[in-house]
Amino acid sequence: MLKKADTQLIKLLNEIQLLNLIRDEGPISRIELSRRTEMSKVAVFDIINRLIDAGFVVDIGKGQSTSKGGKKPSLVKLNPGNHFVIGIELKRTEVRIAVADIEATIMDKTRMAFEVGENPEKVIKKIFRKIDNLLHKNGIAEEKLVSIGIGIPGLVNYQDERLRFADTLKDWDKISIGQYFEKRYKVPAIIENDVNTITIGESILGAAKEYADIVTIWIGEGLGSGIIIRNQLFQGLSGGAGEIGYLEIDSYCNPRQLHYLFNGQKYFGDVLANRNLKESLLPHIKAPQNRPKEDLTLRQMIKIAEYTSGECQEVLKEYTSLLEILIMNVVKVLNPQVIVLSGKIFDYSKYIYKTLKQCVEDSTTHLPYLSAHIVKGKLRDEAGLRGAIAMALEIIFEAKMSNHSISGFK
Repeated sequence: MLKKADTQLIKLLNEIQLLNLIRDEGPISRIELSRRTEMSKVAVFDIINRLIDAGFVVDIGKGQSTSKGGKKPSLVKLNPGNHFVIGIELKRTEVRIAVADIEATIMDKTRMAFEVGENPEKVIKKIFRKIDNLLHKNGIAEEKLVSIGIGIPGLVNYQDERLRFADTLKDWDKISIGQYFEKRYKVPAIIENDVNTITIGESILGAAKEYADIVTIWIGEGLGSGIIIRNQLFQGLSGGAGEIGYLEIDSYCNPRQLHYLFNGQKYFGDVLANRNLKESLLPHIKAPQNRPKEDLTLRQMIKIAEYTSGECQEVLKEYTSLLEILIMNVVKVLNPQVIVLSGKIFDYSKYIYKTLKQCVEDSTTHLPYLSAHIVKGKLRDEAGLRGAIAMALEIIFEAKMSNHSISGFK
């Protein structure tokens, strides 16, 4: 005989299965849901009624009859106007915040700057005010919030919802970040490393929706990667899986052969970071007339370098070659279906992306397995924020994130 806990789990899993199908295929009929899931019609009708009562699903009326004629089926779809999530992307000196419905549509967003080293509790209270303003502005009651997703740089201690380590956020490892938000808004708060958050976003809402085995490589202030294996985020023993920025340069190549990028750095993350590429290009860039080259942005420098010959183009070649070494090692160790390249570097430079894609394809022709697809991230500058939203929505759509049935969550 099934124990009560077992029946509750089955109930939850069935709700999750139906909700995912409604999200992906809706509007859809109850009869079709029964056929697709191989659940009984009685079970499907019962679950859909519960989800409608709870406000997650809405009945939108009759659809078309089948080719055989007969009664028109009643269709259901997600109810986007009844439950909402908050996505938060926390950086070294800035926070981005968005409120989204359960179809992942952003209703509104805002941002907030703070000082380096500012007291984290004060910053969190400022974030609360920003969230409250967003909710009020859009007429959303706090009771309609389902969850909060937070992407943050550093290693996350998942047991107590705090940072284990972060170079860029002083003293944030001393507080339980998630508990602050859970206490204030009475909903679950999911904390995740920023690159893992981007990876979740690209896997659910972006460039890797069709894949189960994914590696995202992100370059910005530093370098990191996120790993999804068989649709499950791989975090590692202490949350450190994917920290490829800490791989040591001299283990993979002779740093003295890096004539432009190397300046005594130890790690790949220091050499490939945006700031180092900009500093490496600066001495070789010819700025437009009447403008100091020091005022050029990284994007402008890359565009100049791509369309001129000489040493500035050699900098891009050296950069791409070093990145190829890194990616090829990821391919050989993990053999993912797709590698998503995320970060401004890949948005700015067609040369880096196209050359890297071709180099990896050429290098893997000699390997005894299929090569990974190389794609650019689709979410671009909103990758972290949309990833936080996708992460928050997993409370609804992924059973592993919740210990309660959805219809009875509140």
